[in-house]
Amino acid sequence: MNLELKQNIWKSDESGLGFYCVNIFECSEKNPELKELLEKGILKEKEFGPIKTMKKELKESTDYYGSILLNKIEISDFKTLKFSDLNFEFQEYWKDEDWGEDLPIFKKNFKLAISNLDKFELSNWNFYYINAEKTDSEKLTDPNFFTYLVCVILTEKESNKIITLTFGLD
Repeated sequence: MNLELKQNIWKSDESGLGFYCVNIFECSEKNPELKELLEKGILKEKEFGPIKTMKKELKESTDYYGSILLNKIEISDFKTLKFSDLNFEFQEYWKDEDWGEDLPIFKKNFKLAISNLDKFELSNWNFYYINAEKTDSEKLTDPNFFTYLVCVILTEKESNKIITLTFGLD
C-alpha cells in the first residue's frame, strides 16, 4: 500500500492560540484499515505543519506526531466515529471549563478545517479520533508542550482518499 500526499492546508491563528492542519492523501488501495495506515506512516511529523516549511526543517523522520509517540500508539487509542458522533465528541470536549481564550479559536479552526472538505460527503466517512489529553501519558512526549492536540483520520469505503485533520496549540 502506498500513500501520496495530494494537498496540505495548515493555518495558525494570528494570536498564536491554535492551528489546524488538513492533509489529503491518495492511497493505492480503497478503504485501508487504520492499522495499515498507521503502519504506513499516515501520521508523520513532516506533514504536521505547512509542507514547504516542514520539509526544510525535518530531514529525518521522527517517532512522534505533535505530542503523540507513534511507536507507542495503538489502534485502541482511537475512537471510531461517524461525522455526527465526531461533532458530538467535539461539543463534549469543548464543555471543559479550563479552556480560556483559546476555545473560540479552536471552534473557528474546526469550522474552517471542515469547510475545506465541502467537496466530500462526510456522512459516508469513518472518523478515527484521538485526543492527546485522553491518551495515556506514557504514549506522549515528555515534556508535552501541547495545551491540546486532537487528530482525526478519515477513510471512506468506496474511496482511495484518506484525510487527516489535526487541531492543536503548542
